[in-house]
Amino acid sequence: MDLFETFERLVLAHGPPGMEDEVRELIAEEVKDLADELLVDKLGNLIARRGSGGPRVMIEAHMDEVGLVVRHIDDDGWVWFARQGGANERLLEGQRVTILTGSGRVPGVVGAKGRHLLNQEDVARTPPVEDMWIDVGAGSAEEAAGLGVRVGDLCTFEKRFQRLGGGDLVCATSVDDRAGCLAVMEAFRTLGDADAAVYAVFSVQEEVGCRGARTAAFQIDPDVAIVVDTSYGLDPATSTKETTLHVGRGPAIRAWDRRHTVPRRIYDLLISTAEEEGIPYQPEVAVRGATDASTVHLVRGGVPTGQVLIARRYSHSPVEVVSMGDIRGATSLLASAVTRIDSGFVEGLVRRIK
Repeated sequence: MDLFETFERLVLAHGPPGMEDEVRELIAEEVKDLADELLVDKLGNLIARRGSGGPRVMIEAHMDEVGLVVRHIDDDGWVWFARQGGANERLLEGQRVTILTGSGRVPGVVGAKGRHLLNQEDVARTPPVEDMWIDVGAGSAEEAAGLGVRVGDLCTFEKRFQRLGGGDLVCATSVDDRAGCLAVMEAFRTLGDADAAVYAVFSVQEEVGCRGARTAAFQIDPDVAIVVDTSYGLDPATSTKETTLHVGRGPAIRAWDRRHTVPRRIYDLLISTAEEEGIPYQPEVAVRGATDASTVHLVRGGVPTGQVLIARRYSHSPVEVVSMGDIRGATSLLASAVTRIDSGFVEGLVRRIK
């Protein structure tokens, strides 16, 4: 697998929450020959199983990306929208977007008041999303309808993929969480012999409440899960009070976030794996945000869940920046950790006192 080429195809696929079909079909094509079983469940999660017997290990990343949804088309053809997930509202004005209609893709731009007309109060504030609109070039509601635009249509940022600096940095839309998808795909491909049934899950609707991973975990009932997602990387506008992660210094192993405390045995497994395999890593305690681990660990009788994160800059924007080296590191860490999860490890997670 050429990681740059595969990552580009993942990034350029449209996958707002609830409409991950394009991403799912791409991943399914990549993993189908590796899997003993491959299915799409009723919510839209893609689940690939490799091996049988022993403990059930779930490795997971989400397919969806932050997006927009059409909520109203006025008489003059302006398209008003709401956010799907936490797209950075400070960067929405002036962005090119793609509306995914039932009859095809419709390009548009998020409009912005002309700079010459802004007063000082306008300059100092970010307009609320409710006051923003998409210009699709229509002069009336009828013209917008003629383009195929309807209330409820989903939108993404215009797709882009660009290498920066001639090295391994990539600037792209939807790095969150196509980087995680790539790591799970590659780990599933490169897995050595594992005393476990390994389930690679590519989930839906993480950006709107960590939904798909929860239902997938309920179906699988895993003994252990590892979630792969992205996290915040340092940049000139971000301080170490907010994050300590550097893009390009290896994957992060998270110990805690506001919705999930990683069990110590799972955290120690990931740390020891990285150190034994010589994989550079960054320990993390996240002061903001959460991942699919927040719902997976609560399924059924509880699922001991670890988190491997890939640092990226400019989160939830059209210009997220990530290191391919960090994705490779996450891949190696994930594959190596899975091979260490056997029946003895799982039995040690439960103690019967009497």
